Formats: sequence, structure tokens, C-alpha cells
Amino acid sequence: WATELAEKYRGGTLWEFILHGNVHDLVPYRSGSKVEFYSLRQYLEQVLFARRDAVIYYDQASGIQISDTAQMQGFLNVVQAIDTVSGTKFSSQGLPRDPRRALYLIERYLRSGLLNKKRSRRVALVIDFAQMVAPAQAVSGLSAEEASTVITLLKWAQDPMFQKADITICLLCENLSELNDLLVKSPHTAKLRIPLPSEEQRSEYVTNALVNDDFIRLSDVQPAALARLTAGLSRLNLLHLVSQAIKNDNRLTMKYVRSAKKELIEKECYGLLEFIEPKHGLDVVVGHEAAKEWLQSDAKLIKETKIDALPMGYLICGPVGTGKTFLATCFTGQIGVPCVKLMNFRSQWQGVTEGNWEKILTVLKAMGPVGVIIDEADAAVGDRSSSGDSGTSSRVFAKLASTMGDTANRGHILWFLLTCRPDLLPVDLKRQGRAEVHIPLFYPAKKERMQMFKVMGKKTKTKLADNALTEAISKKELSGADIEAVIVRAKRHAYLDGRDTVEAADLNAVIKNFVPPVRGEEIELQELAAVVECSDKAFLSTKYKRKRRTTLQKRLGILKQLVD
Repeated sequence: WATELAEKYRGGTLWEFILHGNVHDLVPYRSGSKVEFYSLRQYLEQVLFARRDAVIYYDQASGIQISDTAQMQGFLNVVQAIDTVSGTKFSSQGLPRDPRRALYLIERYLRSGLLNKKRSRRVALVIDFAQMVAPAQAVSGLSAEEASTVITLLKWAQDPMFQKADITICLLCENLSELNDLLVKSPHTAKLRIPLPSEEQRSEYVTNALVNDDFIRLSDVQPAALARLTAGLSRLNLLHLVSQAIKNDNRLTMKYVRSAKKELIEKECYGLLEFIEPKHGLDVVVGHEAAKEWLQSDAKLIKETKIDALPMGYLICGPVGTGKTFLATCFTGQIGVPCVKLMNFRSQWQGVTEGNWEKILTVLKAMGPVGVIIDEADAAVGDRSSSGDSGTSSRVFAKLASTMGDTANRGHILWFLLTCRPDLLPVDLKRQGRAEVHIPLFYPAKKERMQMFKVMGKKTKTKLADNALTEAISKKELSGADIEAVIVRAKRHAYLDGRDTVEAADLNAVIKNFVPPVRGEEIELQELAAVVECSDKAFLSTKYKRKRRTTLQKRLGILKQLVD
């Protein structure tokens, strides 16, 4: 990114840059075989703008700062001259911190440097937390002060005198969507993303900055393995992870690294992502044989690094209680990659939702390979309509659709859209090239229910008597969720009777009175919607394989009118 900035600046048409992304991390500076790591501020001042006469820093908390004492005095001399001419009292009352007045003084200082006929003053200006100075607001929503600030920054980006005087302006912000749209879309500003470090860059940082006697004494993880395990973390995150272990004299184990990484990424994403730790593989999934066979084949391709043959994503659909989330998490457990669940990233404040989504996508791309589960996808992802929220939903939807369709992410980000109503999901997401494999799930058949009772007994840690599971128990049509509920109620029945073991009488008593919460037309609607969306006949149950799709679609339309 620094090379790109230098090349664009040398082109002579751009001098205002927006640096976004991983702006709060350390930056490597290589000199021969030696590597040092600076903060972005240090890197800009000591490396990128080392030959400038002055580097000015501004943010609303610290105000105007210049690290060079002589240059700071020169700035104060200009302020005193302004006070004399304008009758202001900036030099005696202290430099202002509000953007409008602070940028006014900075501009006067920059223009005063243009008056020197021998050589103009060469200056770099760095505005940190630029989203606070020029926030993402519609033009009509800007206050007078915010509008003045945005106009000033736009004028600077177009002033050829700044280019002739060798003046560079850098706006720093974490999420581009939080900065005012007029600046972001301006053809006179260049947008440069600072990415999270790659595995090679993390390895360089671990080797040069973290490996010492304490690391060697306490670490069970080799530096190369540590770099590989910490995909998605910044260099500062790595420093925190290792320092926490060493300072507390704890072993740096694989388990510790995974746990710390999970905690750091969840904090980094402000609770927008939740890590799911799969405890099982596909071998514990009861039924869904065709789906399991397909996913096991994909798992084999991933392990053999033949990711160019993988689908971009999966749409897993079916009635409530068929185990959609369980199947997806078991698949990620089978292939041994991290799995995250998308939490609520929407906000009532304008610009925050887009900023959250940008943060999520940045972390996901850096973490890959990773499985991303979007539960209740029909409600979570939105659609192209603005729906009265100033276009936020449509922008988020467009960004998701674009990311899902980016073939560069094939095999690196595995999308799992889970829903019991795939008919409500926008066609943009479920088309080929995005969620390519559509897997319908059905309630367990009679021959599968007995096995389901055994699995749910283990899941709920229920002691089942040897004779507890009888043929009569498997006759009632139940979903996986229903069977789990029956097991728990039977355990309660046994406890109240003073026993720890569930017997056949407990199960029969519960099943006799058990009323499933949802049935009838709504379940039929969900099942038919899954069948119609199916992308491979192998996934269908015998009941639906020979039925015409047009007949099923006609029945689905009738059910939608009745239920919806």
C-alpha cells in the first residue's frame, strides 16, 4: 500500500489519500536484513514522509501536533500572525480542537509555506480518526460545521497549488463506509486499503519481534505453526496473544492459541461474529445420507487442496427441527476449519451497519479458509429494496452478494445459508456462482428414528436403559428437535420418580402426550419449498423423486396463499 501511495503521488494528479482497513496495526520497515515494526504514525513520519519539512497530525482528541519543535514553533508563529490580523486569540487560549477551526489554521499554515519564492514548505498532513471529522452522513443531514469540514477536505484534494508545493494529505479511518461519501467517491482522492497481515507476514513478525528466550521456554508451538494458526489476527493481536502467555508464565499451547484467537477476533468484530467450535464430524449425523455423501466428498477435496472444484456456498433448507445448523457445523468440524456464525450486525445509526459489515468481511477474508453460517438467512441478509432505511439494507445485501460471488474466495470462505423458507431468499444469493449447492433436509424416516433417539440420548447426557428404545417409540413422526425434547422430558419424568435412568415407560408416557409445536400446512410449505429449491435429485427422498416439479410448485403456491 505504501508503494502504491508513492506511485500515485508521483503521478502528479493525486495528493489526498484515504488509508483504511488495518490502520491501527504495526507496519514493517525493512532495511537490508533487518526488520523493524513501527506504528502507522511512526512509519508515515520516519519512512514515507522522512524528507518532508514537517508532518502535521490532527485528531479531535489531541488537536494539532507537530513532533519537530522548530516546525511547531513555525506553526505557532503563523497562528500569532493570524491573531494579529484577525483579532483572534488562538495563540493565547490554546490551539482549537474542533475540526472547522483546526483545519482553518492548518490551511493558513500550508498556504503560508507557498509564499516562499525560493522553496515552498514541504508538508504532510495526517488526519487520524477521519470518520469523526467527516462522518458518513447524507448531505441534508450534515451540520453547518460538518459541511464546512467536508468542503475544506474536498477543496484541498483539488487545489493544484498543494501538488506544486509537495503537500500530501492522509485521512485514516478503519472502515471506509464510516467516512463521508463525498470524500470516498471523489475522483480527486485515492483510496488505499491496509490489509491484515498474511501468513508470511505474520511469520516474519513472530520470528523478528516475538521469539526470545521466554518464548522458547514457554512455547509448545513453533513460530511457523503460530503464524499459520493465527489467520485473521493483526500483528498487535499476535503481540497481545504471546505477551499474555509469557507475562503470566503460562504455556503457549495449541489450545491456548485457538482460544485466544477466538476471543481476540470476537472482540475485534465487536460481537458481530461468534465462533462455533464443532465437536463432531459428519459421522454422527443421522440420516441425510445423500447430503452427507456430497459434503464428505467436498471435505476430501479441501483436505487435498483441490479447492477449485468446490462450490462457492451451500443453501441448506428444510422444515424446522431437521438439523440444518448441526449439519453445517459438523461439516466444518469434518474439514477442520474455523466456523463462525454471523450475529446481528445491524444498527439504528446511519453508516454503522455498513461499517460493521465491512469489518466482518475484512476479517473473514483474512481468516480463510473459514465456514460462515448465516442462520434464518431469509430474514438476516435483506434484499435489494431499501425498505425505508435510507438504502442501508440494499447496500449491505449488494456487498454480501458481491463477496459471495467473488471467485477469488472459492474454497477460502464457505457460505452456509440456513433457512426453512428458501422461497423467501432473494434469487441473487441462491443462484449458481453463489450458494451453488442446495441441500433439502427432511424429518427422519421410521428406520432412522431409533438411531436418532440414541444420538440425542448421548447429546443430552441421558442414561437410557437397555430396553428403553422399543419399536413402538419409533412409530410417531417426529423431527430431530422433537426427539431431543422427548428425551429431556423423559429424563425429567425419571428424576421425579427418583431414578437416574430413563426407561421405556418414561419414553412411552412422554410420547403419548407429546404435541409437536408446529405441524400441518406450515410444515408442508417448508418441506415443499426445500424440495423445489433442490439442486440435485440425489438429495430428494423417495417420496419426491418421481413427482413433477411443476406439480410441486403449484401446490407450493396454494400453501403460500394459505399460510402467508
